[in-house]
Amino acid sequence: MKNLLLCSLLICAPAAAGALPSLASSFAEDELGPALVDLKASTRPFTLSRGADERYDRGIALMYRLEFDRSEKEFREIIAASPEDPAGYFALAALAWWRYSQNFDMEGSLGGVEKEFMVNADKTIALAKKMVDGGRDLDQAYFFMGSAYGLQGRWYAVKRSWWRAYTHGRKGRKFLKKCVEANPAVYDAYLGLGIFDYYAATLPGALGLGAKLFAGGDRQRGMEYVQIARNKGRFFKMEARFFLIEIYSMHEHDFKAAYAETEELKAVDPSNMLFRVGEIMTHIQAEDWKGVLAECEAFLGAWQVRPQKGLEQQLAMIYLSAGDALIAMKRYEEAVAWLTTGIEKTGYSQKGWVTYCYLRRAQALDLLGRRLDALPDYRRAETRPNFWDSKKYAKAGLKASPDYREVYRQMTVD
Repeated sequence: MKNLLLCSLLICAPAAAGALPSLASSFAEDELGPALVDLKASTRPFTLSRGADERYDRGIALMYRLEFDRSEKEFREIIAASPEDPAGYFALAALAWWRYSQNFDMEGSLGGVEKEFMVNADKTIALAKKMVDGGRDLDQAYFFMGSAYGLQGRWYAVKRSWWRAYTHGRKGRKFLKKCVEANPAVYDAYLGLGIFDYYAATLPGALGLGAKLFAGGDRQRGMEYVQIARNKGRFFKMEARFFLIEIYSMHEHDFKAAYAETEELKAVDPSNMLFRVGEIMTHIQAEDWKGVLAECEAFLGAWQVRPQKGLEQQLAMIYLSAGDALIAMKRYEEAVAWLTTGIEKTGYSQKGWVTYCYLRRAQALDLLGRRLDALPDYRRAETRPNFWDSKKYAKAGLKASPDYREVYRQMTVD
């Protein structure tokens, strides 16, 4: 459940890959070593065409505020000004990724977003290849090609399509290495390099057989590369911060570093409530339940004063997080009240977060000894679309009341 709440890089669970791991060794020539910087290579600043830099900055800021329509307008203006450049198409692909990330708990309804994502990512790659063929701006060509392949790899990883995730991620890394070897000053490229390196090193042990396709990365080098993008990147500094929060909290369990990143993230745009969600999630990873509850209360207090458009779909997640914290602290009556609000007051009844509110409310009622009241909630959770084993846990609850230890395990399982 903790991984479920941090929906950035790999929202995934163990998967079998059959005979695929034996094929990974055939790509040894892919050079999983560090990117090699040519001292004679260009070190020109990473800039786009005239006017595109400013539109990229505005579009990215709007994207992180979940103002997707306004962000899309900025990115389409980049395409209108330079239709043969891959930059605008990559921006639209990244925007589709963010649209998806805000609704991954409603996966069945996102076919249109997936199609939009793939069309724009493929267009990015095609235009970048033309640039390479023409010998034009090779650092940017390799950057956008590698970034698009890498983003497709992340998409397939979320879908648990491990072979496609591996092959696209591998291509992404190959071209991003070419980018920084051509121009070490394209610091944004280190984000994709770092992501692949870090998760190639950490996934096999964490996720089982399917992830062993990725074996061969370097954990420390991956972190260093992401930090380079965070410190020196032109366009992807914020994205790098999101990854560092995930890395520090989910994998390194360095919560001091994770909290420091969330504080710096909030300082960039104090009015952006999305950045506060990252702090809540870090408290969950740390199992700091008092902190979770306090931050949820602070979030909803700020929300009452100034709601942020686009984030209303995630309110059930806030109520769920508070409910989990109260269950962990054995304050079951209060948990039932919070979870009921998550079900009744958020306005998006189809969300997977609402499914979990039903499930957790049933479990809280069971822990209160109110078995007859719990059963309808288990049935409701069981009949709704499956979201991260919700059906399995609901069916188990219908058969027998879970004890506190089992509920806590479900809330904290990695």
